[in-house]
Amino acid sequence: MASGLPTLQTTVNTTHCDEIGHMNVQFYVAAGSDATRLFAAATGHREPIIATSDHIRFYRELRVGDIFTSHTQAVARDEDGLTLCHRLTNRGTGELAATLVTRTRFDDETVALDVLPDDAAPRSITARSALPSFSLDSPAADRLIPIYQGMVHPEQCDETGQMRQQFLISRFSDGAAHLWHHVGFDRDAMLKARRGAVVLEMRVDRLAPMTAGTPLVVKSAIVNVAGKVLHFAHFMFDAASGALIGTGEAAAVLFDLEARKTVSYSDEEIAAFTPHIMKV
Repeated sequence: MASGLPTLQTTVNTTHCDEIGHMNVQFYVAAGSDATRLFAAATGHREPIIATSDHIRFYRELRVGDIFTSHTQAVARDEDGLTLCHRLTNRGTGELAATLVTRTRFDDETVALDVLPDDAAPRSITARSALPSFSLDSPAADRLIPIYQGMVHPEQCDETGQMRQQFLISRFSDGAAHLWHHVGFDRDAMLKARRGAVVLEMRVDRLAPMTAGTPLVVKSAIVNVAGKVLHFAHFMFDAASGALIGTGEAAAVLFDLEARKTVSYSDEEIAAFTPHIMKV
């Protein structure tokens, strides 16, 4: 029996899945955001809930047609609000699919705190960001790899006018293909070889308001490689003001699309991305 309050019960649809054949990371965050609102509603709160950070660990794939649930518990409280832990479980298999630890600007003193489960604790991505802060026109930003440019659209925002957390992380996942291409991993060639890139762990941080009409630029860096795992850092800027408004960190691996398991990089692949590793 899962611990916590039942907060979500839904199904993976085709529109949630990417070319790898499983639910894209943005929809895990969308599920976590819904679970946060449902947890708040269960305590009598109907107001919008702003998430300032999401830390996600991925355990097993969710694929088209899979049914899954979320159980939510409060695990910490600070001056900003409650930190919630969501455990997403494949209801068909009973297996844990992912954990999300969400820092919010919502609090209720009547909510009791539980202990953060070990499987939701940070492993290779820290709970709090230690990334530097700099503007788009800085030399530090010039060194990064551009992976995304676009706009915040009204339909991507909640009832307060703020861009939903799903669409913060989607800028990083949508830009990932440009990052891999930049370091020598041709997407078409990878798919032909039945290989793809998947994230094992990730954290995203909202640093400033993001409203409809905001022009966005995302730049990224490979910061480390450890065995099979590449570590990325993402920086999201307001393209008009140049201000840093969001960041992310991710640990990613190559994935065999037939065996559905992680694989090692070849010597040639390591040689291709090694020149792009940088300290941020």
